[in-house]
Amino acid sequence: MNGNMTLHPSSGAVTAIHAAYEKYASGFEEITRRAPSRFEQRDWSGAQADATERLALYKTHVDSAVAEVHGRLADGVMERTCWAAMKSEHARQTAGRPDAELTETFFNSVTRRVFSTVGVDSTIEYLDRSPSLPTQGQNTICNVYTAPKVDPTLLRRILQAVPWAVPYAQLERDTVLVAELIHARIRRTLESSGPVDIDVVRSVFYRNKGAYLVGRIRAGSEVIPLVIPLLHAERGIVVDAVLMTSDEASVVFGFSWTYFRVDAPYPRALVDFLATIMPLKLVHELYTAIGHNKHGKTELYRGLMRHLEEPEVRFAFAEGDEGMVMAVFTLPSFNVVFKVIKDSFGAPKNTTRRAVMDKYHFVFVRDRVGRLADAQEFEHLEFPCRCFPKALLDYLARVAGRTIRVEGDRVIVRHLYTERRVTPLNLFLGDADQDAARDAVIDYGNAIKDLAAADIFTGDMLLKNFGVTRHSRVICYDYDELSLLSECHFRRIPEPTSIEQEFSAEPWFHVGEQDVFPEEFKAFLVPAGPLRDDFLEAHGDLLDAGFWQGVQRRLAAGEIVDVFPYRREARLQRGGKDGRREGGKEED
Repeated sequence: MNGNMTLHPSSGAVTAIHAAYEKYASGFEEITRRAPSRFEQRDWSGAQADATERLALYKTHVDSAVAEVHGRLADGVMERTCWAAMKSEHARQTAGRPDAELTETFFNSVTRRVFSTVGVDSTIEYLDRSPSLPTQGQNTICNVYTAPKVDPTLLRRILQAVPWAVPYAQLERDTVLVAELIHARIRRTLESSGPVDIDVVRSVFYRNKGAYLVGRIRAGSEVIPLVIPLLHAERGIVVDAVLMTSDEASVVFGFSWTYFRVDAPYPRALVDFLATIMPLKLVHELYTAIGHNKHGKTELYRGLMRHLEEPEVRFAFAEGDEGMVMAVFTLPSFNVVFKVIKDSFGAPKNTTRRAVMDKYHFVFVRDRVGRLADAQEFEHLEFPCRCFPKALLDYLARVAGRTIRVEGDRVIVRHLYTERRVTPLNLFLGDADQDAARDAVIDYGNAIKDLAAADIFTGDMLLKNFGVTRHSRVICYDYDELSLLSECHFRRIPEPTSIEQEFSAEPWFHVGEQDVFPEEFKAFLVPAGPLRDDFLEAHGDLLDAGFWQGVQRRLAAGEIVDVFPYRREARLQRGGKDGRREGGKEED
């Protein structure tokens, strides 16, 4: 056989897909590895820019791969037998890679772009989770510390294992405080003292102004989560908290935060480790949290399809008031809601399908500061008809018939978003006891303020557009009225100058498209009663245009305010000299 014989076009197409993935992975790694220097240099705007830049990489390189495949296969690009052979070759070439699952998802993204496949075609797509990956990943992602007891010396070893280019501000004090907290936690668990093993992931997790050491304490038969948030204040790096419950760790890795930047050469090994400290987190949530949101989508879809194989599983109407823009249904046993854009929007909504999709993209690329639910976008899905009650299917056909159709025993969905299910705030307040309701309305105000600090104005701030998570955090999940806070014009309502103006049914003054009058918020933020009194006591400044104008001035000055994913009570108390204060924000 001639050694210079030209390769079959399909081999070249597989090579092109590999090359595109390698460029994507290289770019992802390059941006991720900037995180330590951003933290050390206190370059917060650079860190935000990196997070946004990294999100754009996947589409760029999938687009490139699709173009290359079309060029190489030409008229044969739609031949499924060719793609079946390509999948086999791709599987052979990626076998044994520590990131094999990510390469498979990338391949799926290319095939779905080429074919616009409805449902899944297992002959040309990877349907199941990839086989076991190299086991050395489990042994290389952690440092293991064994000691007869937890003391400051052990904590010094853990904290100094990270080769920072800047010093800790008060290492002695931090090691003493952290050791005392860990020792107290272990003592509550074990009746007698004994040796302790602490596993700490070697890679640091970065997000916004925070850096997180993530590990676990193995004391006796118990595994205790260990998350140590670090800040870089003016005098150096400081420990801000010690989190040692699965719930606390779950909030840090929650679905309403920007994805972490963490060096993860063995992504599945890292996900498996994280699952040991957050057993209620699903695999797709953990992949998404560490930045591999596209593979998180793959795992979410696989889990959903497995779930739908159960004979009794049925979709249902989502709880809460019907939205004007989205038709929302849920799968009660899967903890996810499905949102489909309606065919038309009733008054007073004045938007378009494209504008709604743009708002969801806006949320995807913005810093969500723990207050906006992450949404995964899907196209060309199919579900069994038997999973839809007739009333639900009739409703979806009526309000979203351009997106959802029935073909035989299948329901075809052209486009939808998924989000984690939460309890609508208006319903939560109706069922909660007095203390829980008060906490929720106060956190509702915190959510509005946190988003404002991130240059996001929620627009429609009705209670029904916010929800309460299982960790009692209030988040926003309705996006069609979101806008940049910096583009709003906050005004006070002018005083009337005549009786006619005072009793006019319409404003007697000019109202611009971007004008906002915070005095009007009181009528709809919280219903009249004790809860409104509690809310206004804590957040009455939301009704003052001066508050919003002050936030705008800080944004214009370049201030970046971070909101941390743990309770104020969990923070180690210090004075102001180290750059921190109460309230979950860092002062520069």
